[in-house]
Amino acid sequence: MRRLPLSAVKAGMVLARPIYGPDGQLWLNAGVVLKETYLESLKHTNVTHVYVGDPLLWDVVVDQVVSDETRAMAVKTVKKTLQEMKAGVLQNGQFIDNRFFFTVEKLIQEILRNRDVIYNLDDIRTADDYTFCHSVNVCILALMIANELKMPRRQLEELAVGALLHDVGKIYISQAILKKQGNLSPEEYEEIKKHPIYGYDILSRQKNISLDSIKVVAQHHERCDGSGYPLRLCGEDIHHYAKLVMIADVFDALTADRPYRKAMRPDEAIEIITGSTHLYDMEMIRAFIFRVAAFPVGTAVRLSNNDLGIVIKTHKGMPMRPVVRVCKRGDGTFYPQPFDLDLAEALDLVIKDVLSEEEREEEMPLTV
Repeated sequence: MRRLPLSAVKAGMVLARPIYGPDGQLWLNAGVVLKETYLESLKHTNVTHVYVGDPLLWDVVVDQVVSDETRAMAVKTVKKTLQEMKAGVLQNGQFIDNRFFFTVEKLIQEILRNRDVIYNLDDIRTADDYTFCHSVNVCILALMIANELKMPRRQLEELAVGALLHDVGKIYISQAILKKQGNLSPEEYEEIKKHPIYGYDILSRQKNISLDSIKVVAQHHERCDGSGYPLRLCGEDIHHYAKLVMIADVFDALTADRPYRKAMRPDEAIEIITGSTHLYDMEMIRAFIFRVAAFPVGTAVRLSNNDLGIVIKTHKGMPMRPVVRVCKRGDGTFYPQPFDLDLAEALDLVIKDVLSEEEREEEMPLTV
């Protein structure tokens, strides 16, 4: 499958991943042939990218850590929970109810069942639902890192609750600030920095959430060298759940389109995190690298011999050396038959560059 901006999708292409609405409802299922009417409708939903079938990858199956259905359910649950908190609506005397904990259990079950699956950056977001999708992604990635570190089940549950709610304090931040296109003023940035405190305040009144989960909310913007906020904690003063979530939070934020900047590529975000060992726990960075694809399946790449290809598989623990389906020579001619090259074995070659969406369309156009 190929991830395309909606503007590049043409009628007749086949949808390769389902698209869900903001309340978890299925809009379009995988396998649907896209019509002009569907594309027009999607343009009004703020969906920026979709996944379509690619003849070059007809036999490639992308294993998912969490199913599309479970992800959609989790986004819906987080959205409803935060909306009820903001409105002050209590369910049975608590903001956090059984529906929320059922979602946590479902996420953990799937992650434990798929413990050998690599995290490919492959979700479909809408601009309006960024906060909720981000919370779910951070939870999934944090659980994967924790599972790699062999944390016991009880700790996974506490971690997941804190990760899903890590940005709950933003319900008290003005939308004008959260969605501002340009740079924040010093006063606006100081207001943003209060959201961990706001989150701690609201969750500390919940009797069915552990203090360890709440510490994730309060401390996920702290940094190991004391340069974070709101309390400038450092080292062992930061809860180990929060140390996990801060890595997941930064990675997902860097790889998402925001009003003030375009998304970074996963390999670029990984390079930033691995180059910041003073900010993050080194053991957790190693576990993070072990489970995240620097070049997700479907990424178009140029090799050091100038051949072009598409990543079809990623190796656990070797993020920079995936399997590439080589399609085109450096001189611009196509190979008569594409072939698969495992960079974990072909050590004389490396990925030289990642093609942009425009470059990929020019070099390896997708025809209907």
